[in-house]
Amino acid sequence: MIMNISHKFVLLFIIGCIVAFSLMGIFYLDHSRSIINNQYIESFDSSIIQLNNSISEFFSNFENALDMFSKNEMVQKVSDDPEKYYIPTMQFFKSFQQSYSSTAFAYFAPNKIILKNKKLITWPDTSDVLANTDWTASKRPWYKNAVKANGKIAWTKPYIDATTKKPIITISKVVKNSKGQLKGVMAIDFFLDELSNKIENFKAFKQGYAFVIDKDRSGYIFIVKDMQNRKFDKIIKADWMKRVFEKKSGSLNIKENNTDYYVTYTTNEITGWKVLGIIEKEKVYKNTRDMMQKIFTSSLIIMSIGILTIAYIAKQMTKSIKDLRESINDNENINGDDLPNQFNSLLKENQNYESLIDESSAYMSKLFECQWELENLMDIVKNKIEESYDIEIFRNLENIIDKLINFRNQFESSKSKLYQLQKENIQNHMDLVVEKIKERKNKHIPFEINEILNRIEKKIFIKDIEN
Repeated sequence: MIMNISHKFVLLFIIGCIVAFSLMGIFYLDHSRSIINNQYIESFDSSIIQLNNSISEFFSNFENALDMFSKNEMVQKVSDDPEKYYIPTMQFFKSFQQSYSSTAFAYFAPNKIILKNKKLITWPDTSDVLANTDWTASKRPWYKNAVKANGKIAWTKPYIDATTKKPIITISKVVKNSKGQLKGVMAIDFFLDELSNKIENFKAFKQGYAFVIDKDRSGYIFIVKDMQNRKFDKIIKADWMKRVFEKKSGSLNIKENNTDYYVTYTTNEITGWKVLGIIEKEKVYKNTRDMMQKIFTSSLIIMSIGILTIAYIAKQMTKSIKDLRESINDNENINGDDLPNQFNSLLKENQNYESLIDESSAYMSKLFECQWELENLMDIVKNKIEESYDIEIFRNLENIIDKLINFRNQFESSKSKLYQLQKENIQNHMDLVVEKIKERKNKHIPFEINEILNRIEKKIFIKDIEN
C-alpha cells in the first residue's frame, strides 16, 4: 500500500515539475523574443542617431572654419590692401586645405578685382585660369546664397566637381569689415567621400542601409547613397517619404516590392537633411531567431538537468519510503509515538534533496530577478530619464545599475550559456544607458542629478574596463 502511494506521489511530482518548468520556459522564451526584437530595433534606431551626430560633427568642422575665415583680419582687409594680404591669405587657405583632406577648395571672392586681374583668392590656386575669362563670382549660386543669407552660412545642393569628378558641396558666408561693409564672400568646397565611408561602415556593422536625403521642388535628392545598390532609388521616392518629411524624427513600417522594411529617420540640425535607416524585417527576425535558438538550446539543457535532478530526488525518496516500510515491518511492536521520530531521522539523512531543489530554483530565480531589473531599467530610460527632474528617479536608476552590475559579475564566472547570454544582454542595456546619459547631460540639469549621472557612467566605465 505504501509503495503504491509513493509511486503515485513520485509520478505526480515529476509531472508537476516538468509542467512547471515547461510553462516557465515558454513564458521566458516568448518574453525574451519580444525583448530581443525590441532591443535590436532600438539599437538600429540608436545607430541612425549616432550616424547623424557623426555627420553633424563632420559638417561642424567646416562651418567653424568658414566662420573663422569670415572674421579673420587678413580676409577682411585683402581687397583693400592686396599687396600686403594676398599671399598670406592664400597661405592661410593652403594650411587649412592640407589639414582637412576632405577639403576640395577654400576661397574668397572679394567685392572687386584686385591686383589688376585677380577675381578670386583660392587654394588650390586657380586665379590665373579665371583671370582671362568672363567668370564672375557674384553670378555664382554660392555667392548669391551667401548674400541672401545675410551673415548666416549658405549651403548648396551636392554637385559634381568639374575637376575631380567627385560629388562636393559648397558652403559660403559673407565677409564684412568692422563697419559692417560687405567685402566679399568666403566659401569652402568639400568632398562627400567621408560621408560615404560613414554610411558604408554603418551598413557593414548594422546589416541595414543608410541614406542622407533632401527634398526640393523636383522631388527627393540623395545627398549620399550606395551607388552599387540601386534598388532603393524607387523605394525612397514612394509616397511614404512624405510622412518622413512631416516629422523631425520617427519610424515606420513599409512594404515595397513584396518586401517588408523597417524605416527609422531623424533630421540633421545643421542642414535640415534627413538621415534615413532602412532594414529588411527578415534580417531583424533572423537576428532574433539566432539568439532565441541559443536561448532555447540553453533552456533544454537546464530542463534536462532539472528532470535528471528530480528523477534522482524521486529515486532517493522512494528508497527512503521503502526503508521506512521495512523498518515498520521489522518493528511491528514498536510504540506508535516513536514512528514520527524514525521518519524524521530518515529525512535528516537525506537533506541533500532540499539543497538540490534549492539550487535548481535559485538558478532560474536569478535569471528572472535580472530580467525584472532590466525591465525596470528600460522603463526609466525610455519614459522618465529624458525630461524628468525628479532626483528619486535617478537614484532609482543608480540602484538598478548597481544590481545589474552585480548580476553581470555573477554571470561572468559561470559557464552556463544562458548566464553568458544574459550577461551580454545586460551589457547592451548598459551601452544604451550611457548613450541616454550623454543626451541628458547635453541639456541643463541640476547639480545633484548631474553628480548621479557621472557616478553611473563611472561605474559602467570601470566595469567595462575590468571585463
